[in-house]
Amino acid sequence: MAQKKLQRFAEIKTFPNVLEYPQDMQGKWSEFFKNGHPVTLELACGKGEYALGLSRLHPRRNFLGVDLKGNRIWVGARTALREGLKN
Repeated sequence: MAQKKLQRFAEIKTFPNVLEYPQDMQGKWSEFFKNGHPVTLELACGKGEYALGLSRLHPRRNFLGVDLKGNRIWVGARTALREGLKN
């Protein structure tokens, strides 16, 4: 595995906007997002371009992206942090 991937896997564990294998989250998303806005789920989100674009357009809606590839999730999660997107 490339060194860059290992660094990203370690870094993503520190991101406040990433949950790795979350448990018991049913009905608790308002606690995670710290608001009562509706949640949109995107499965196989990849780098999160779609969810990021929608979150910019709809700040009163929360977006949750799910993907198996941590390296891809890192890109979207980092972008959201850099842009200050909390939804």
